[in-house]
Amino acid sequence: MCSSDLFAQAMTKEHSMLQRMKCSKLASSLLLCGALGLHIQAAQAAERISDFSLIDHHGEFFQLSRETNSEAIVLMTYADSRDVRRAIDDLDDLVEQFADQDVAFYLIDASGESDKDVIAEQADDDIAYPILVDDTQFVAKELGLTRQTDVVILDPANMEVVFRGALNNRFEEGSRARRASEHYVADALNSILAGSAIAAPQVASKGDVLDFSLRESTVESLSYAEDIAPILEERCVSCHMEGGIAPFAMTNHQMVRGWSPMIREVLYTKRMPPGQIDPDYVDDFYDVAHITTEETQKLIAWIDAGAQNESDSDPLAKLRPTAEKWSYGEPDMVIDVPTQEIPATGVQDYRNLMVPLNLDKDVWVKAVEFEAGDTTVLHHIIAFAYGPNGVSEFDILNQGIGLGAYAPGNEVNTYPENSGFPLKAGGGLMLQMHYTTSGKEATDSSQVALYLWDEEPERQVRGGSAGELDINVAPFERRHEMLATAKFRQDSYLSMLGPHMHYRGYDANFVLRYPDGREEEILNVPNYQFNWQKVYDFKEPMFVPAGSELVFTGTFDNSETNPFNPDPSQTLSWGEQTWQEMFFGFYRFVEAGDRKSVV
Repeated sequence: MCSSDLFAQAMTKEHSMLQRMKCSKLASSLLLCGALGLHIQAAQAAERISDFSLIDHHGEFFQLSRETNSEAIVLMTYADSRDVRRAIDDLDDLVEQFADQDVAFYLIDASGESDKDVIAEQADDDIAYPILVDDTQFVAKELGLTRQTDVVILDPANMEVVFRGALNNRFEEGSRARRASEHYVADALNSILAGSAIAAPQVASKGDVLDFSLRESTVESLSYAEDIAPILEERCVSCHMEGGIAPFAMTNHQMVRGWSPMIREVLYTKRMPPGQIDPDYVDDFYDVAHITTEETQKLIAWIDAGAQNESDSDPLAKLRPTAEKWSYGEPDMVIDVPTQEIPATGVQDYRNLMVPLNLDKDVWVKAVEFEAGDTTVLHHIIAFAYGPNGVSEFDILNQGIGLGAYAPGNEVNTYPENSGFPLKAGGGLMLQMHYTTSGKEATDSSQVALYLWDEEPERQVRGGSAGELDINVAPFERRHEMLATAKFRQDSYLSMLGPHMHYRGYDANFVLRYPDGREEEILNVPNYQFNWQKVYDFKEPMFVPAGSELVFTGTFDNSETNPFNPDPSQTLSWGEQTWQEMFFGFYRFVEAGDRKSVV
């Protein structure tokens, strides 16, 4: 027998002895706990958890992996109950105790309620904490929350649950204490901040049991063919097809199963569907990328169960989707963008290409569609119009986002009913082209399709922006909020909104401030994603009385916790390149005048 075999035998015997010793100690501990009749969960090694994202009851975005500036995050289960409100009073004391420490405090609503207004109304002004809305209940399940007033402490840097239990002995199961004498969460936080192990017992809380029955009934007995494939076809396949813009095609069950860990991750963190907006506004706009709570529950539960197909049918394999070149229909005009050569490396300045249209009469555009040439290097196209006298800077500035714009996921630009964008005879398009290098030389040959009215429409489409060029964001600044406004001088109908920032953009929000002082939020984008430059077209244009202001607010995240940040040590200022910043809230509208309503 060789020396390696002898070593292996010795190690095996030592391992067996250690295991017997551990089992003996564990049995003794369990007997002791049983004899004492205590409901104690022994302090255990930290539990690894998934990264997750939720929106709070004010519509603000939370992602665990972006909270690593905190050494610990305290989450307490929220419900509209007497026990929870009493616990919040004690939580207030805890917040004051750790005010100077890197500890963040949140509540989490795990009731399955998805209406933020309901939660906000219950919470009223007495509760100062963000209430994270766990509409799918999957986060609460994974964190091990089972009762109201349950508390978990998370280590965001390591994605771990390091404590689970009651806030203090007032909320311990079976306790009748009127004042706390054992402070379990406070003791655990002190241990974490001191860099020592959490020695305190983790005691079960006494709040009402959380009801997961609705979620469980939703995900019971799932079938790939009948439950999962229809969701994927409805929500995903339009991009995840052969020749689509997504990185893989959902051509069959085997492909989906292979990518299922990634699918689970992007659902958990709300990266997909792309360009998500606050669910409260999904029904107000055309073609919003969206997935329902029930659909998310089904997909995640199916993946967690192994992503099996137990039937003989594979609906995805029977699909034969093809990427249509012109999804809006056959265009009236197709403009070939002059071919552009892009080097392998280096900074690319904006290219403003003047493209004459050779029109012998004025025409009116009712929609624009872009066909990207090389998507590996083409960042965006904005199409502006110029007249027979050439480009006027004033006209360009007053066109907002022009006739329309291309960015990944935003190919088609439409206008309100009975309205159009005028193109003058003898004029043309100024195409703002932005390229980024990919490491190899590339050639881009994009196209722009125009759809025209047969006759002059009732109203002219106009554009504008609420923007700010004076940008000054400090290095490593985590939340830098900015605001810009634009005033409507005539009664108008607002038809489109489009936030624009670069890699440090964190969230975006649009509010209408009416002449009488009333304010109405009309779009909230909690998780702004620079890689998906979406514009949002109202299904019914909003009437805006003269004198109203469009208020655009947004937040920049220049910290190292921003996974998209190219350089958090940089002081940010305005600039055209993606590592610089912009701040524009684009909009499109038509003036009401005396003509027939466009609604």
